[in-house]
Amino acid sequence: MSPFALDLEKTQTETSLVIVEPAMNGFGTMLLISKAEDDPGIHEWVTKTRASMSNEERSRHYLVTIGFHYSILPRVPGATFEAYIASLESTPPSAFRQRLLDAYSKICMTKECQDELDSPVDWDEILSSATNYVSFLKHRFGAEHVDEEMETRAYEYVINPAALKQLLTGHIRWFWKNHLQAEWNRVRPMLEETARAFNQIDVSDMTRLELVQFVTGKEYAESKWGNALESAKELIFIPSAHFGPYIRSDKVRDNFYITFGAHLPEGSEVHIPELDRAEIVARLSALADDTRLNILQMIAENGQMRSQEIMETINLSQPSISRYLTQLTATGYLQERRENGAKVYILNQDRIEKTLKAVHAFLLGHT
Repeated sequence: MSPFALDLEKTQTETSLVIVEPAMNGFGTMLLISKAEDDPGIHEWVTKTRASMSNEERSRHYLVTIGFHYSILPRVPGATFEAYIASLESTPPSAFRQRLLDAYSKICMTKECQDELDSPVDWDEILSSATNYVSFLKHRFGAEHVDEEMETRAYEYVINPAALKQLLTGHIRWFWKNHLQAEWNRVRPMLEETARAFNQIDVSDMTRLELVQFVTGKEYAESKWGNALESAKELIFIPSAHFGPYIRSDKVRDNFYITFGAHLPEGSEVHIPELDRAEIVARLSALADDTRLNILQMIAENGQMRSQEIMETINLSQPSISRYLTQLTATGYLQERRENGAKVYILNQDRIEKTLKAVHAFLLGHT
């Protein structure tokens, strides 16, 4: 997608900029469980929960959350997770499939499908076989982003809406009862305190892009989310106990949601011990890897480097380098810029210094 210039008109002050949003919060955590491996800084509860699930349970969870992401995306602002489940259980079976197909008809991540977005999709043809269904997804998302085995399994539910509803509602209720409910009860007070700390700050003079940078603590290019950031009716931030330094975004109806790893605003007088520890773990875990440290050292010595230069120097594949750079950018140790169309990475010295100070304050601040 082409970069564009955001309209930096001042946003109106919203009563609650940061909202706990139980249903969206839990949905984000469910997605983390589906990842094959954890990035540095992801909360250990995610790893332990995944390890406690059987192979069949993990496979089913992956199918539900990835294969039917758009079928189960929470749609009611402020809903509790119990209300979210009840809403799913009252949804007609055919609606789950329709939500999925409606979303797919509007998505195009490849050059080949750009000219097709204004044309109706022939769903009869696409749903006539699993092969056609998977081919359509590869055409729209790119083959590298499609798990053929999982989507082939998903197809069997897409053509059987009654079985699809039973799968989705049954699994989500099971996951809530057996894993998420107790954890949610534990972390909710901490998340509410995080929201209160942010909502006490006057942000009326900030643009929406400035709000994103203020709440997440990271810089983002104006083109990161297309026009979704400025066109949304409301911009809502959701603190997660499990996301660490990472974020995810969702456009639901007219609102734009950004889920971020819970932390306190810089300079806040509020202290939440678990958040302090989580922040230290997130920062240090990104450094606890020889390859990531090597990348940081190379960039520090060279002033700046492009991903291709890094890949050639340390002899790793492009996907591996991209993953390492994403991790180091998310944790704030690297800043990403564009020069002549290429991504360039620069060491964020301020982040390094603040990390050392944070460790010192956490361990020695009481002395």
